[in-house]
Amino acid sequence: MELGLDFGGQADAKRRALMGSLIRSLKLPTGTVAFWPVSALLGGTLQPNREFFWQGWRQWQTPHIVCFGAESLQAILPEADPGLTTHMKESVMVHVLPSVPQLLRMLPHEQQLVVEPLTTLRW
Repeated sequence: MELGLDFGGQADAKRRALMGSLIRSLKLPTGTVAFWPVSALLGGTLQPNREFFWQGWRQWQTPHIVCFGAESLQAILPEADPGLTTHMKESVMVHVLPSVPQLLRMLPHEQQLVVEPLTTLRW
């Protein structure tokens, strides 16, 4: 959900550093990762917008989506079981990681362990 803050003009250096670290750990080629928010600032608060998210996804048609936290998962897949870490929707696999605030509270090696299962995927 917090990505909506970054896109809405309330960027956070700690979030940016975390995302950069996670992306580097995946060892993907430069330019192959896209961020698309599931929320936007409306009236000073983050509001989820499922249709906006899926419109963005339709432009890229990525085979994988990494979702940060149960709240973000609920925003894009309200029918999803929040206890599972992966979900299929048509041709896309949605992978659920802890929320950004949860990740920020983790030690760097704990963050890397959370991302480790994603390193074996064919993107």
